[in-house]
Amino acid sequence: MKYFPLQHKIVIAFILVFCFSSEFTYSQNFNFNLAVGGSNYQGDLSNSYISSLKPALSGGFTLNIFNNVRLRTNLSFLQIGADDAKSPNSGAKQRNLDFKTNIFEGAELLEIDLLNSEDNNIVPYIFGGPSIFHFDPTTTVQQGDIDHFKLYFPNVQVPFNVGQKIHLHDIGTEGQLFHPLNINTTTYPSRVYDLTQNNWQLGGGVRVQLSEAISIAYEFSFRKLTTDYLDDVSAINYIGRNEFDAQINEPLIDQNRKNSLRQGEVLSWKYTEKGGLPKGNPDRPRGNPNQNDAYFSNQIRINITLFDFFSGLGLGHGEGGGGSWGGGKEYFGSRKKLYSPRYPFGTGQLKCPKIY
Repeated sequence: MKYFPLQHKIVIAFILVFCFSSEFTYSQNFNFNLAVGGSNYQGDLSNSYISSLKPALSGGFTLNIFNNVRLRTNLSFLQIGADDAKSPNSGAKQRNLDFKTNIFEGAELLEIDLLNSEDNNIVPYIFGGPSIFHFDPTTTVQQGDIDHFKLYFPNVQVPFNVGQKIHLHDIGTEGQLFHPLNINTTTYPSRVYDLTQNNWQLGGGVRVQLSEAISIAYEFSFRKLTTDYLDDVSAINYIGRNEFDAQINEPLIDQNRKNSLRQGEVLSWKYTEKGGLPKGNPDRPRGNPNQNDAYFSNQIRINITLFDFFSGLGLGHGEGGGGSWGGGKEYFGSRKKLYSPRYPFGTGQLKCPKIY
């Protein structure tokens, strides 16, 4: 897999996990789950306030390893964003930055019940593990950005319109597109970031068993990232116009790169005050490179034990919906605990035949 792009490796890995896991469904509980809720983020644009929740959707399956320990494969779609204009902090309001991004995430998690699920219908649990996620921060062009562009480049046609979405990764707002022009040129290779990265997920929840086949849960999940560029903001200070202009005016730079650099120069500085980006490095706070970003979600999750569910419907490969692997009552009856007041979904006890 050495020559496969990272995105292809991710897809192949999840296919292999699914195929490997399916081999165990003959002898293990196999659960399918769906979850819906909200997501948010913690980072350089969340100063002094929590931005509004955005949608979070997840789906996946779990495979019981032991009675109260499961391997969980999860695929998620989340949205996050923040806007300085909505912050109660006056400094953030002046900075006037904003971003939004969709996140596509794949995770392999270990889920552990904190109470015995065979004896309790309400079970708290924790989970954690590695994830791979893809993001792409964007901003929306404002009239002030148009005015700044005309101020900086009076003889160049404005390349965007008010309300247009701009992909921040592609324009290098913190100098990511700078090339070495001479020995005195400053470049910023440490600020270059990939849009597909890994994180560590840690969370917990409470699950309520509604029937033998179905349970519902509330859970919270926190993701700690290895990047500070989820919001495209990290550096303490801004790059001045003189550095941007030196790159833009380099004769060997092609026109597409010039256009990207112009947009990066304009959209890096969105301060509400007039005057635009200073030529020297502005002594204004932009971000905090000492702490990486994070995002989290709150979701309601429904779990369906597939074999239990099918057995309740009378489906399967054996006679009368039973069978050795079809999830019939014969198969599951051999695995379930007997009925008790603490375990109302247990199987009935054997009864002696009636004698007339």
